[in-house]
Amino acid sequence: MIEEFLWERGYSSIGGVDEAGRGPLAGPLVAACVVLPRYCYLPGVRDSKSLSPSQREKLYREICSSSLAIGIGMVGERFIDAAGIEKANVFVFQEAIYRASSSRFPEFLILDWVKVPFLQTPSLSLPQAESKSLAVAAASVVAKVFRDEIMENFYQPLFPHYSFSQHKGYGTSLHRREIEEWGLEDCHRLSFCRKYEKQRQG
Repeated sequence: MIEEFLWERGYSSIGGVDEAGRGPLAGPLVAACVVLPRYCYLPGVRDSKSLSPSQREKLYREICSSSLAIGIGMVGERFIDAAGIEKANVFVFQEAIYRASSSRFPEFLILDWVKVPFLQTPSLSLPQAESKSLAVAAASVVAKVFRDEIMENFYQPLFPHYSFSQHKGYGTSLHRREIEEWGLEDCHRLSFCRKYEKQRQG
């Protein structure tokens, strides 16, 4: 992991940033910044997509108890429609870093792919960083658990005819059938769903 290289060079607080919800048709985009202390080890923590929900929940609690700081950034569907997913991604990364830094300023940041401008902290942006950095893997777990809870506890009761507790807003066959039956709601990203609405109207 990259952290071992940085620990050997004296860095004592390393932040990792990753997002969840970049591809869904509905729901928010969420990013997390997790700041880990020197020589922190979290066995089992890896890219959230390779973990089961129960594994993520367990590791989420361990990450929260082991980290120096956690920050969350989030934007909703209309922001994504107005700004585009790339700008939305940069914004939630900035927000997550800012909120984590208000508790503990990281000495170094590792970001999954996205390049955030005007950072005052030394940083490294890498593709598939969750497989190379413990802090980024931890951030991927936190962002995923946080977003899933939003979809289950907030979106599902508001839109009970959509199975958000199951598909979390992603473009599964079930979700597409629901769009065909019920049409688009305020929870949908219109810029992501135009073709499904056209199919429905057609």
